[in-house]
Amino acid sequence: MTNLMLTNYCNYKCPYCFGVDFMFPKVSRKEMSLETLDGLLNWMDKTPKNKSAVHLMGGEPTLHSQFEEVVFKILERGRQIVVFSNLASPKAPEYAEKLSDFNISWVVNVNSPKLWNDVQNNRIRRALKTLGQKASITFNINPDGDDDMWAVDLIREYDLSRWIKVGFVLPTMTGSNYALEDEQYPVVAKKLINLLKNTQQYGIKAAFECGVPTCAFTDEQLGYLWSIGCTFDSNCDSRLDVSPEGLVIYCLPMSEIAKVHYTEFDNYFEAKKFFDNKLLPYRRLGRNENCFSCVLADSICRSGCVAKILLGAKNVK
Repeated sequence: MTNLMLTNYCNYKCPYCFGVDFMFPKVSRKEMSLETLDGLLNWMDKTPKNKSAVHLMGGEPTLHSQFEEVVFKILERGRQIVVFSNLASPKAPEYAEKLSDFNISWVVNVNSPKLWNDVQNNRIRRALKTLGQKASITFNINPDGDDDMWAVDLIREYDLSRWIKVGFVLPTMTGSNYALEDEQYPVVAKKLINLLKNTQQYGIKAAFECGVPTCAFTDEQLGYLWSIGCTFDSNCDSRLDVSPEGLVIYCLPMSEIAKVHYTEFDNYFEAKKFFDNKLLPYRRLGRNENCFSCVLADSICRSGCVAKILLGAKNVK
């Protein structure tokens, strides 16, 4: 179901952030009002046969001035909550403790601990210790010398959920963030495979952020991913994001394609259909000329991230 962006500001300034075009300070600082939240919850309840979890995102959602009120409003609707947080904000450890008994999962966006300062280190570790298996971690694989085993260490030390969700640093359509170049995809893929071979002994599985192309991996690497039951696929099929003021976007990297207020749609499914139809012609462009002759095209591969496709299609606005 819907990703609710409670804020458009964050306590981090990561160079790879694919929300940079939608975030403070590039645009004015905003947070979702309780009135807008109520309207969105009513809108979501109109979606037929769907009572899936609500994702609370940002920016950094725990920076919202009424974060607890937001959480309890959603819980009162009988919905599960998934909070996407870096756990390094001032109140994150406190919220982790206060809300630990409720039907809430936490997906923790983390960078390597060697990048944490002392304050961040204290907050993140306090929160992880409280959350335990209610927390899973997600991070971007980078083409550097780090083997990313620190992620395994965190899972084992704090008995976190045995899942790692990995991303390949998606670009914005404007190219304003750090993102992987084409030649870096195989480098990152090799690093990921090596990491996963080390996680198997601990029962840790991997999931993927959307938009990773199949051709990032060799045939042998793809065979390994499927042999361990990995959920990898190359589709760009995001849950829709809703901004603090109620604007629906396909995803943050694609925020410049269209912004439509949620009240223009009868329900979530209608909004999803609108964006799927709008993006369909662009998906068929492919990431490069090899996509047109690829035997996997339109079967198990749809070229990955549409923002990446459009960055390569210089004649498309």
